[in-house]
Amino acid sequence: MKKHFRLICLLLSVLLCASVFAACNGNEGDDSSVAGSESSKIEEVKYNYGPADYGEFPYADKKYETTIRVLCVDTGRHKYGLQQFSYLEELEGNTINSAVQERNNFLEETYGITFDVEAVQYPTDEVALLVQGGTDNYDIISDSVDRLVKGISQGFYWSLDDVMNINHPWWDARAIDSLALGSKHYLLAGDAILTDDDNTYLTLYNKDMYKTNTALSEKGDIYQIVRDGEFTIDLYYEMCRQVSKPDENGAWGFNATYGNLSHSYGATVMMNGCNIATVQKNENDELYINVVEQPAISAFDKVYELMSDGQNTQRAELIAGQSVSNPSKYGFAELEEMFVNGRGLFYNTTSTSVSILKSANLDFEFGVLPIPKFDKNQESYCCTVNRYQSTALAIPTTVPTSRLEAIAFALQALGFYNADVIRAYYQTTLQLQAVQSDDDAEMLDIVYNNRFYDIGAIYEWGSLVNLYGNVIANSGANTLVSSWEAMETVVETAMNQAVEDYNNALQ
Repeated sequence: MKKHFRLICLLLSVLLCASVFAACNGNEGDDSSVAGSESSKIEEVKYNYGPADYGEFPYADKKYETTIRVLCVDTGRHKYGLQQFSYLEELEGNTINSAVQERNNFLEETYGITFDVEAVQYPTDEVALLVQGGTDNYDIISDSVDRLVKGISQGFYWSLDDVMNINHPWWDARAIDSLALGSKHYLLAGDAILTDDDNTYLTLYNKDMYKTNTALSEKGDIYQIVRDGEFTIDLYYEMCRQVSKPDENGAWGFNATYGNLSHSYGATVMMNGCNIATVQKNENDELYINVVEQPAISAFDKVYELMSDGQNTQRAELIAGQSVSNPSKYGFAELEEMFVNGRGLFYNTTSTSVSILKSANLDFEFGVLPIPKFDKNQESYCCTVNRYQSTALAIPTTVPTSRLEAIAFALQALGFYNADVIRAYYQTTLQLQAVQSDDDAEMLDIVYNNRFYDIGAIYEWGSLVNLYGNVIANSGANTLVSSWEAMETVVETAMNQAVEDYNNALQ
């Protein structure tokens, strides 16, 4: 699981990116970002950060002269899908690109491992064809979790338990466990990739709006509120009510100001923030549906009140196509435009948006916060992943057993030696017009160290993924129980069949 040191903002002269494996010197990274010109505004701001010290690489005595063939998501679907594995000449001078090159050079020189990477829009579609034809073209597959899980019951991937030790700290134990429906584990997430972090939900907030609103500023430093574990959904809603106001014509719509900018799936994000998943595991590691258990009912009462409140929450689907300059089909461009134009205190989005907003020429500073908790007694914050974009890793069953040891070694090396690639991602994400403080960096630590995977939403049994979003669409009444009863049989049947198929998988 990714663990990062608390970030410290340092003012340094412009430096070249330090060697990727000088992991503890704290001076990594130049001032370039994904587009070289994007860094000019803040070129003196540097951050000291990195994964936890994992000690000595436990497989350092091994060496494999082999090329690992990776099939991953292309840049059209994800900015870092290809870049996290392969150096790209067209991005020469880019911070992440340089770190990937240094890492790959080190692995080749030290362990004989090289990477041959191919990117397509939907890797799992390619895997299905390979398995059907028995074709051994790739060693590692990286795709979004919602697509990867569908291949498990079809015997597309090797069981990792039979191949490698998945208990090392550079792997995300919560992800590995949550994505498993039985005793075997087929999917990996953690330090080896960036595309799990970059697709994790968080809260962006308008710092200027918070500071200039007396009722909010009197509550104190919002970062300290988070540190104290008191950034709860009740407080979040209370803060929203302090800033929401209609437009100049008295209307509530695209031109009004809202405390909460969100979307229908934001209801699920908020529920997950309350440490509630639609499907969870009991003490015996057995699945149970958690929709109408009392803790879930209590959490959804709060979520429904917030998300169905048309005078404090604006949802993307309600404003789709209303932007004059950038109309969109689903309203996400409109939602972003509202935040950019200062018409939202909180913005429910993924960390991908942090990098996007750096080029938006904002007139205010924005900051990073986690998803709010249910109450202050909740042990930790929970920030759910975007099921459609957050990725994981798998080994296809077309790989012969003779290659599994080398592939497992390469995965372990990627996880252990990826420190400066992660640092480069942090630098690219944090060196923005507004996000320039170690407070925001510390908040990203909280977000990334508490990723949450909702099994029911990811596996999508009986449209369970849409349940909360459909209920909040009815602002007249909270119909959670009746809505669940209407779909209960279909969901339970689909889940039970999925568990059976999972446990009967070929590997």
